[in-house]
Order: sequence, then C-alpha cells, then structure tokens
Amino acid sequence: MFKVLITVDGSESSRRALDYARDLLAKKESAVTLYHVIPEHIMYGRAAVPVETYDMPKERAASTKLLDDSVEKLRSGGVGPNIEYRVAIGDPADLILTAADAMDADLIIMGSRGLNAASRFLIGSTSTKVTTHAHCPVLVVHGKKSEAA
Repeated sequence: MFKVLITVDGSESSRRALDYARDLLAKKESAVTLYHVIPEHIMYGRAAVPVETYDMPKERAASTKLLDDSVEKLRSGGVGPNIEYRVAIGDPADLILTAADAMDADLIIMGSRGLNAASRFLIGSTSTKVTTHAHCPVLVVHGKKSEAA
C-alpha cells in the first residue's frame, strides 16, 4: 500500500497541498497520515528552555478540528481507505522527518509557507529542511503569490 504523510497547518499553501493530495490520491488504495505540528519555541539564555506561548488545550482543540476537517475533505474526495492523524509539539521539520521515517512513508506532501529570502535566512524553511533530509520524495505545494510577501 502507498504510504503518504501529509502535513497540515491551516495556511493557504497547506490547504492547497491537501487539495492536491486529494486529487492525486483519489480512488487509489493508500494509507494516509495527516500530521500537524504545534511549534515549540525555544528561549535562549543561560540554558535553552522551551517556552509555551500557546494555550495548549485551545491549541490542541484547534489542531484536532483542523485534522478532522482535513480527514473529511480527503474522504469526500475518495481518498483512503486508511486515514489517520497525529498532533506533535516541537520543531516541525524534525518531527515531520521522524514521522516519515517511522511510517516508512513513500511520499511527503506539504505546503510551502512562501517565506521571503530574509525570513528563510533568519528562521529557516521547514519545507527546505524536509526536502533536503527526507528519505522519500517530497511534494511541496506553493500558496498564492500574495502569501509570499
């Protein structure tokens, strides 16, 4: 069975990636894992300390709703039969790569946030890191041009 990891974060490019995945996988036997990462921010001082800037119960509830809606979108488009989802907290690129390895994914589908060059330099790009280090093909779907600004 074709195993696909699809990352979702609620951005325009993520929604476009989900639509693309739905069209690509419709009526094909596949095992799909939807994956959402709640970023954990690290504050550096004398020691690196994780800092939660989120209301975690609210964030988890929003993540679950996003994933439930994504499952419904895929199922209504004929994707399946196996669709599951996971929520993780931490560095998105590292966790996506770990999840893809753990499930022995055949393909990763993700959106590109479309960061400008300065932002990519300062904070890095999740999609760049994933495409560079993944053991399988990665399909990166871009959002609209207005999102890149």
